Amino acid sequence: MECLVIGCSGVGKSTLLNRLSAEDTPSTPVLPVLTPTVGSNVKDVPFSKRKCIRLREVSGSLRQTWSQYYSDSKAVIFLLDMTNRAQLSTSQVELLKLLSNPVIKDIPVLLLLNKNCSPVALDITLVYNIFNIDAILKYSSAAVKVLEADLSEQSSIESIQSWIREKYSIK
Repeated sequence: MECLVIGCSGVGKSTLLNRLSAEDTPSTPVLPVLTPTVGSNVKDVPFSKRKCIRLREVSGSLRQTWSQYYSDSKAVIFLLDMTNRAQLSTSQVELLKLLSNPVIKDIPVLLLLNKNCSPVALDITLVYNIFNIDAILKYSSAAVKVLEADLSEQSSIESIQSWIREKYSIK
């Protein structure tokens, strides 16, 4: 079973994969400059003794190819960096492309508002207004859940794990 992890460059996709696969912990020092993913990155993450979820991260620079992965995915995690104002319009367009794709109507989507604890994070009300999240939640044919997160916090990782367990029916 595969979960697609997408978002613009630098939003935290690789960090999410590393944290969920327990290769990275909050005490692991964060490098000031991370190497961008080229192509895709795949990690198989055990969620129980019997179920392993394949997390497939596709680079933000390959946005035009994201839709090729939708049909193989049972869920999608779309990350948004709440500290990157310059990327907001691109993220908004990509989110709307994702949600308007007919393949997505039967696939659950987690909209992960990442880096919400940063001192330079955008105000959550502003993010909801810019992305018109209330309308997305009301009118999207896909089942969308919004989660504010900071991937350096274990509680955020646990919330994401809970969502994955629920969507993949893992006890």
